[in-house]
Amino acid sequence: MNYWEICISLPREKVDLVSTFLVAEGYDTFQVEDYSDLLVNAGEMFSDYIEDDLLAKENTPPSIHLYFGEEETAAVKSLKKSLCQFVAQNAWTDVAVKSTFVENSDWDTRWKEYFQPFCVGDFLCVKPGWETEEKFDSSGRKEIVIDPGAAFGTGTHATTYLCLDRLEKYLHSGDRVLDMGCGSGILGIGAKKLGAKEVISVDIDPDAVRIAKENFIKNNCLGSDLFLCGNAIEDSFVRAQIGQGFDLVLANIVAGIIEEMAKILFDCLRSGGVLLASGILKTRRGEVLDHLAAAGFEMVEEKSREDWLCLVMKKP
Repeated sequence: MNYWEICISLPREKVDLVSTFLVAEGYDTFQVEDYSDLLVNAGEMFSDYIEDDLLAKENTPPSIHLYFGEEETAAVKSLKKSLCQFVAQNAWTDVAVKSTFVENSDWDTRWKEYFQPFCVGDFLCVKPGWETEEKFDSSGRKEIVIDPGAAFGTGTHATTYLCLDRLEKYLHSGDRVLDMGCGSGILGIGAKKLGAKEVISVDIDPDAVRIAKENFIKNNCLGSDLFLCGNAIEDSFVRAQIGQGFDLVLANIVAGIIEEMAKILFDCLRSGGVLLASGILKTRRGEVLDHLAAAGFEMVEEKSREDWLCLVMKKP
């Protein structure tokens, strides 16, 4: 789909003034792009997980974007002229208005190029639903079919990859598994493919819980599995629904949440049960280990990939 874009680059203090002008001109649908308070909004807990490319935008000036269909050339020219006159009347030398015609006929499918099938460990492979067996030979591996969507987790990120890799080593046939922060459900599906008897998938995002269940169905592995939406840290009812006695707990979240949940994760496991804790930057290793040790866990091993760690912990 081809389209027109008008981009207005401006200082932050002029965003409201230009927005008000656009509304007065009859344009009440536009996008304001402003990264100046990115770290403040992300908060201390999630600031470590902002991609460098995105973090670099924190010092770039804000911009306002409006989009038009390719047949709306006249409207684009008219608005651009009005904007330029408005800028000139105010003698603003720090505001720039630019219009661009974007040819993007395959915008809705091009992203598929970036999610290709790949293998994990000795037994698993992850592939998108549109990939056919003729194009990709899974070589007898157990396939996990996941399409990019609203819930995090296609296995391409180092943290998810690490969990899938360690699942092969620590999961035993017939195990009961808890996936805390299930996202797309990819780890729970991997557990079922490797022989887990039951997986309890938990997430605070209702869309993630819905998508996880849909992905279980898509992968033909839905059995007596349970899907729960809620905050296990703050809600005792959610914790009661989750229960205890799990053989293996998956926590591919972020370091700060793992630290807060350390005792909850410990209590969910049976004696001798294993926790796979991932989503941990190498720079946060020490503090996460301190919290897990304080909860009663013993260190088994750690596995790294790129800048990330998966900690394998055991309940004595």
